[in-house]
Amino acid sequence: MSSRTRSLTRPIVDHLRAVHAETEDDRLPVLIPELQLPHGWLRLLRNQHGPVLDRAIRRYTTR
Repeated sequence: MSSRTRSLTRPIVDHLRAVHAETEDDRLPVLIPELQLPHGWLRLLRNQHGPVLDRAIRRYTTR
């Protein structure tokens, strides 16, 4: 079951599009924080939204 309230990518991409439309700049810098976990196996237990968000921003905000 898909839920709009649980998705991070769509609201962020929509916000970036709105901000970009209001400015005349060619580029809009976006910082995506990531957790640096001490053990590789811990990455399996944590949601890794950084790479997903990065792909969504690159895919849906380029002109």
